Amino acid sequence: MLQQIRALSAQTLFYGFGHILARSITFLLLPLYTNVFSPAQYGVVSLAYAFMGFMAVALHYGLDAALMKRYIQADDAGRPDTLTTAYLSFVVTSLLVAAALFLLREQLAGPILGGPYGRYLAYIALILCLDVLWSVPQLLLRSENRPGAYLAFSLSNVALSLTLNILFVLKMKMGVEGVLLGNLITSGILFLISFPVVARRMAKGRFSPRIWRQLMRFGLPFLPAGIFAMMMELADRYLLMALTDMQTVGLYSAGYKLGSLMLLVTMGFNMAWHPFFLKQGDSPENRRLFARVTTYVLATLGMVWVMMLVWVPYLIRLNLGPVTFYGQQYWDSVGIVPWIALGYFFHGAYLLQLPGAFLRDESKWVAITRGAGAVVNIGLNLALIPTYGAMGAAWATMASFGLMALLFYLVNRRIFPVDYEWRRLLRIGLLMGMAWMLYLKLEPTLWREVGLTLFYPVGLLLSGFLTAGEWTVLKHQLLR
Repeated sequence: MLQQIRALSAQTLFYGFGHILARSITFLLLPLYTNVFSPAQYGVVSLAYAFMGFMAVALHYGLDAALMKRYIQADDAGRPDTLTTAYLSFVVTSLLVAAALFLLREQLAGPILGGPYGRYLAYIALILCLDVLWSVPQLLLRSENRPGAYLAFSLSNVALSLTLNILFVLKMKMGVEGVLLGNLITSGILFLISFPVVARRMAKGRFSPRIWRQLMRFGLPFLPAGIFAMMMELADRYLLMALTDMQTVGLYSAGYKLGSLMLLVTMGFNMAWHPFFLKQGDSPENRRLFARVTTYVLATLGMVWVMMLVWVPYLIRLNLGPVTFYGQQYWDSVGIVPWIALGYFFHGAYLLQLPGAFLRDESKWVAITRGAGAVVNIGLNLALIPTYGAMGAAWATMASFGLMALLFYLVNRRIFPVDYEWRRLLRIGLLMGMAWMLYLKLEPTLWREVGLTLFYPVGLLLSGFLTAGEWTVLKHQLLR
């Protein structure tokens, strides 16, 4: 088990780092956006990114999950036809949707971006098409366990996006259009340099209607699942726009972006987790392995949550020459960060339970549980936003992710029961709760922050969290 966990840790380090690099662009650009854009302007940027996230899910329509599953499990002879079938399907659907968005850009800009921004929607249509196509090489590199090439593309993505945003937004002062133009050029370059990865593997392949039907049979339930997941990401922004104003949308989006640092960590782990559990398969030994991985991952996410709780208020005030990391007009958004981060902690617990749905071909439960989360999210947003504004939206996000994790656990008790280490998981939850209460009760000083940062890991050690075998391994590592 230790050897397998080490292998997963190494894969998480590579693929997680690559994913975090790719997704960290929006975090690295926050000092630029929050010091250059007003909250209303940043609201438009956040709606553009939210819509692109939603459409990226729709344009993959579960075929990416099915492609990874079949590609990993197929032999060398069967892979070219599988890849060719999936890739040509992506080409056709992404081009059709991009064309529709481009032709209807003036009519759709208002509902999507909150104003007459048809030009922006034209950029978005092209970005979506290119992003879908260049995501396939990244999926192949993960499936083939080629972290070096995966990291190279991720680094290219970061370097290009940062450079072009600084050029167009800061130097050329192109505003929101500069953000989208930088994204478009980045996506186009990445598509061109990554296409050979796909082309070489498709050289001997052909489109197969039979394979396409098999892929869609497994993958199609992930389409509503993905739409429901993005509804949870989008509903708060659009309901805030309808029930409050664009300034509130901008402030909420800035705080949400900080809270979703936790999402970066969870999805970084998920980059390695998916191919790992698909290769492991279903056996009593592997279920014990999955339980142990759950304990370690949630313990790590708990530490990340405590550090975000304590240090994010300092991060946003960090001086960067003449400006701060966050423009001062966005500082009030920090209050929602712990709740958004806690929601993504629960999302991590949800992702850890995915082996059941994949290994038992029960992908419908992914759609059902995410659908329940989306319904609860929208309902709570409608109930809480009129009274509590942005904070109500944050509470709705946290509660809906928690419900998803709970529902998936109840489903897995029937289709894929795992004997989780509940006593250890309870220690994690109690220490997170105690850290929160101490944070509220103690006066805000540097000593409080340092003490709370140490409180969680020391509390785990003193509460008997580690087993005798883990103590032995830890001592061995420390004395090497």
